[in-house]
Formats: sequence, C-alpha cells, structure tokens
Amino acid sequence: MEYNPPFGSLDPDAPYVDRNVPGAVVGSKVPAAAVEDPQRELVALIGAAGIAPSNTDRTQAAKAIQSGKINYAAAGGTANALTAALTLAPTAYTVGMRVVLLIALANTGAVTLNLNGLGAKAVTKIDGSALMANHLTPGGLVHLEYDGTRFLVMSAPRPATQAEADAGVSDVGYITPLISAKKKASYMSAVSGSQSIPSGVFTTFTNFGAVATHFQGASTFASGLLTIASGDEGVWYLGFSARQSGLGTAGQATQITVNGVAVASDGAQTNSGGAVGHSSPSVAVVLNVGDVVAFQVSQTTGGSVTFNSYNLSAARIGAS
Repeated sequence: MEYNPPFGSLDPDAPYVDRNVPGAVVGSKVPAAAVEDPQRELVALIGAAGIAPSNTDRTQAAKAIQSGKINYAAAGGTANALTAALTLAPTAYTVGMRVVLLIALANTGAVTLNLNGLGAKAVTKIDGSALMANHLTPGGLVHLEYDGTRFLVMSAPRPATQAEADAGVSDVGYITPLISAKKKASYMSAVSGSQSIPSGVFTTFTNFGAVATHFQGASTFASGLLTIASGDEGVWYLGFSARQSGLGTAGQATQITVNGVAVASDGAQTNSGGAVGHSSPSVAVVLNVGDVVAFQVSQTTGGSVTFNSYNLSAARIGAS
C-alpha cells in the first residue's frame, strides 16, 4: 500500500480526514463507527434522562446532564444493606463518583450500598464514621460521593427531632432554634396575695401579689392554673407552701393536683391560739401537653380564713 502523507492515503483508519483546501487530494474515508458510536452514546445519555431524542433539539445532552437522572436511583435492599442501579450502569467504582439515592426505609445502624452489583461499600458520615439509626429517612434524598473506599454522605443533615435532642443524639441532625428553646428551662412562681379560704374544702389559690412566668413553649398560668402546652412537656418540679397564724385547735392542708388528681399533699395541726400552721407539699412529676396543675389549700376552723402567706412554684427540669 502506497502511503502519501498528508493526503491520498488508502488506509481507512488513518488519523486524519479530508481538508477543505483547494487542490487537496482525497484522503481517508471516515469509518462509519466514528460517527455512529458517539451518536449512540448521546442517544443513550438522552434516553437515560427520560428525554425523547429529537432531530431538532440541539440541547438534549445538556438537558440530560442537568436533569441529574443519570446519577439517580431509588434505593432497594434492606434498611441497612442498600442496593441501587443506575440506568447507565458503571463498570467500576471510581473516586469522585456521585450518586443520589431516594431512601425507602429508615436505617437502624451502619449502612452499606451495592451499586449495580459492583459490591457492597460502607456508607458513612463525611468523617468516615458509621451512620447512626435514623440518619437516613424514608422519602429523603441522600447525596453520596465515593472516596475510593466508601460512600460519604454529602447531604446537609436534617433537623433533629425533639426526642433525638433530648437523648443527646446530636450528630443525626442539626438543632433548630425551637428545639434549642425546648431544651432550656420553663418556670413560674407566685407569692403573697390575699384570698379568703372557706372551711372544709380544698380551694385553688387564684389571687397573687406577684407572679413570674418564663415558658419556652406555649404554656400558661392563669386563674391559678398551670396549663402545659407544646414545647413545655417533660419532668416538672412542683412546690407549694401556705402559712396561717392563730388556728387554735384547727388544722390546715395543702395539695397539688394534676387534672384534678392529687399528686402531693401535706397537713398541719395546731394546739394553741398562737400557733402557726405551715404545710408545704412538693413533687417531681411528668407533665404532658394539656395537663392542668392546681395548687389548693383547705382549713378546718369552721369559717373562712385569709392565710398569712403562701408561695407556689413550678419548673421544668428535663425531658421525660
């Protein structure tokens, strides 16, 4: 075969084609595969993105890449041993490979991913540590990047739940301002005031000389009743005391109720007209949204009595 560079070669695989130059000699014929193979690759790329190939749209390849579908798959397998298949199947794991998975089940511990049958690889936090339970949530999209050994979760963390925050599971999700507020104390107190208490019945204190409230949630203290609302549920410490002078031979009793049921009580009996009765129940109790707390007192003089002093308090001391 005669070889006449740069034109006139009869070699069908020569690395050049005709030049659009006057007087140029006809060069190598372009092999059909040189045109068909790239076209087929482009059509496969476009089809994998769910786009119908068109002879008039010249932006289909860009649209296919922008869609993200060539790196997306719905996760299968189990909660902790994920499987997935990209439409254009990779033949090997490569450093920098990115995958977006739609999660179906919440994980319960460490996670692996077997992508297109290439073998199970660990899925970890960005620092390489194992995922904790519920790191992956059903219906969520997780962005993964392969570092040569494992798939790293590159997605922004989800908000932590109140239960996770209360349990100290801080690396599952980020703490929102609302959750942060719920972790702080809620409290209230009331002192002094003047109220006539009838004999023989428990009466809720409603008249206060000074009241202080600081609720992180939507709880209220009104008409002597502490009502727990969202954001303030948890373990509360409740305290109440009442003092009465000159009971004679009569007595007094105080109690704290939750939804009308006594959870703490105390009583005092005096023996002389100058004696002072003093009762002060206290209790730690779990309060839920909607619970109503009342602070009540009773006395046995046979008539109404205005107590000398009293104070009551309530403070949320932690999660239940």
